[in-house]
Amino acid sequence: MIKLPIFDTGQYNGCELLMKNGEAKLIIKFLELADFSITFSKVRWHQFTALPNCTTVQINSSYFRLTNFENSPELKIFLASDKSPLKAYKELHHYCIFLDETGCHEFFAESACIAV
Repeated sequence: MIKLPIFDTGQYNGCELLMKNGEAKLIIKFLELADFSITFSKVRWHQFTALPNCTTVQINSSYFRLTNFENSPELKIFLASDKSPLKAYKELHHYCIFLDETGCHEFFAESACIAV
């Protein structure tokens, strides 16, 4: 799990998602703090869900923190359907982060870390 810096949720000022060559960078913006970035490596799938469509599981488990859904049924289905003999990843994780009024970003990626 990656926790964001301590902040008043009213200071959240949106996010940007940059993707290139299977890598992704989620930049979380604040009014009075420096941007906070999370880098995802070897991304195989990404989904954004707008706030009105987010589930209570997404909201409660990932509210302003990146969680790794262990034993994710969605990831199991994805892995079972990936018939490619050449995998671009060693293992995949199902990451999720809920960003208040923005909504929820989910990734199937090999790893995630705080970008410096």
